[in-house]
Amino acid sequence: MMAHKEPKMIERVYGKIGPIYNFIYGKLLFNEGRSVAIKLLEIKPGAKILEVGVGTGLTLPLYPHECDIIGIDLSESMLKQAESLMEERGIHNAKVQIMDATKLEFPDNCFDGVLGNLFISATTYPEKSLEEMRRVCKPGGIIVLMNHFRSENPIVGAMENALNPVAKRLGFTSNLEMVPLLGRVGMKVRKSQKVNALNLWTAVSMVNDK
Repeated sequence: MMAHKEPKMIERVYGKIGPIYNFIYGKLLFNEGRSVAIKLLEIKPGAKILEVGVGTGLTLPLYPHECDIIGIDLSESMLKQAESLMEERGIHNAKVQIMDATKLEFPDNCFDGVLGNLFISATTYPEKSLEEMRRVCKPGGIIVLMNHFRSENPIVGAMENALNPVAKRLGFTSNLEMVPLLGRVGMKVRKSQKVNALNLWTAVSMVNDK
């Protein structure tokens, strides 16, 4: 996961949940969403893909072998787990590195697709992160988010609003609204699909029209 916080705080948070992270964020809840997000990227042979918030690398085995992936995250301990996973699975078309989503260290228009995976509601600066994702993605490239967004159901949405103060203390936003967020950075939904447990998460793709 990716959050715009001091790295030491991230290390403390994920150091505590590290032993159960891969189970909760993998088989228990999020494998479906990861697979859908990869499909929404519409990856072509030879494509160069950026994954923002790569975490422990749970998505890396799902990518096609004929593309190149760079995964970034702020958590050094989680990236070490990702490197171990890549070695265990024999994944040779990916690499990971520490980087801030709001300050991507890549030139403009260098990726064919960008995936923001379970991080956009965990950053203090979602608009800035999306702007950076747009900047490094080629014109006409695909940007995908797999994330929890505020429900359009008024009752569920009200509950998410009420829970947000608690969620904030845990490091994420429970009532982030998808369409207004995308609109603020000039992006429009191309495809979207409800995913994961109880369909409480959404995988959404956008064409990078710029």
